[in-house]
This record gives sequence, structure tokens and C-alpha cells, in this order.
Amino acid sequence: MNFFQQAFKFYINSSLHVALGVVSFTLATFWNFNLIADKDIVVFVFFSTVIAYNFVKYFPVLKPKRGTMTIELKRIAALSFLSLLPLGMTLFSMTFKTFLFMACLGIITLLYALPFLPKTKNLRDVSGLKIFVIAFVWTGATVGLPLLEAGQGYKYLTTEITYYALSRFFLIIALTIPFEIRDSKLDRPYLKTLPQWVGVRYTKMIGVLLSLSSLTFLVLSGKDLASFSLILYVAIIGFIFFSNQDNSLYYSSFWVESIPLLWLVFFFF
Repeated sequence: MNFFQQAFKFYINSSLHVALGVVSFTLATFWNFNLIADKDIVVFVFFSTVIAYNFVKYFPVLKPKRGTMTIELKRIAALSFLSLLPLGMTLFSMTFKTFLFMACLGIITLLYALPFLPKTKNLRDVSGLKIFVIAFVWTGATVGLPLLEAGQGYKYLTTEITYYALSRFFLIIALTIPFEIRDSKLDRPYLKTLPQWVGVRYTKMIGVLLSLSSLTFLVLSGKDLASFSLILYVAIIGFIFFSNQDNSLYYSSFWVESIPLLWLVFFFF
């Protein structure tokens, strides 16, 4: 494996790619509500995503195998540890209510990976819950957090923001469908993921309906739909349609998670 292949693998496995995706959706919220992007929020979202995703992905792997970390895992651990510095620096500039909101999202993320329930290890192991926890945290980070820090917290219950948040929530669930299908052969039966529950075919149908629901709520929120928005929704539906259990790791982990980045790129045109 040459240097570029190793670098690309590290970029994906260390959650840098997904972190850029979360940041892209956060910036989209700032722009859609005509707000100046808060650099501290952007920095916080990026590095907190790196830390959170690496913790969720690798904590179950490391716990029973202490002392047997591979070189790549050591590098990912080092990156996550170094990410704490810029993350901590952003906390000093945020309001107390924003800090509390972030703390709530952080606790949910911890409970997603850490065992705390008597009959299930964590929130991820609660039957049928995983996909909704992911969508809730993403929506909170990319919609709730920027609006709250921008002083829009009092408007959370307005129709515009409610529809916009629902649009983002359904969109995130739709984007997780290819992951659910890919992992359906490996997921334990008690997880009751959508493919395990209704099968791959109906899961794809649900994913398409979720995408269309997201688009509908985006229209209802009053946001102007540019042509690129429609193109990206078509792309999402296409990724869902062509998803299968034999897709490569990078089909979802790179291409599907590139949708938010494309969203950001198209904002400049």
C-alpha cells in the first residue's frame, strides 16, 4: 500500500471525512438562516465529531484488547487526543446555554457507546434505536447548535425552524440507509435494524420516502431551493437505490458521506 492509499485510509478511518460532512451541514444552517458563520462553532463541531466518532468506533475494539493497538489505531488515538486542545479552546467563547446544549449531546454520544443499561450494553444496542440517535445528535449539532449560539434559541419552536430541523433529521436517516444495508449481514439480530426488520428492498423504499420527506420539509421551511439541492437529493436516492450488502467500505464511508461536502461546495456557485 503506497503513501496516498495509506493517507486516504487514515483520512476515512480517523473520522476526518465525516467531520467535514458535519461541518458542511452546520455551515449550511448558518447560510440558510442568513447568519454569519461562527468560527468557534465550526471548530467545535469538527473536532468534537472526530473525537466522538473515533470513541464510538474504537472504544469497543480497544477495551478488551488493551496493549494490542495497531499503528493506525495509535495514530487515530493520538489525533483524537490532540483534538481535545482546539475543542477545549472553543468552550471559553460560548454562552452557558450553548455549553449545556453541547453537554447534552455529548452525554447522549457517550451513552451510545458506554454500557449503562441492565439488559443492553448501550444505546446502540437498543433494538431499532441506533439510527434515530445518530440523526438526533447530527440534527442537534448542525441545526440546534449554530442557531442557539447565534441567539436564535427563542425561535426554536417557530414553524420555519421546526420544518428545517425535521428536514435535516429525515435527511440524516436517509443517509444512514446505505450503512444499514451494508452492515445488515454483520449486525446482530437483536439490533432490529431496518434491513433486518423489513428487508433490503423495503428499506430502500423507506430511504427514498425519507429523502422526499426531507425535501418536502425543506420546502415548507421557506428556504429557496436551488437546482443543486434537487440534484443532491437525486444523488442521495441513487446511492440508496444502488446500496447492497456487498458494497465496498468506501461506497458509504466516502461517497455517501461526501454528500454534505458537495452541498457545501455548491453553495459557492
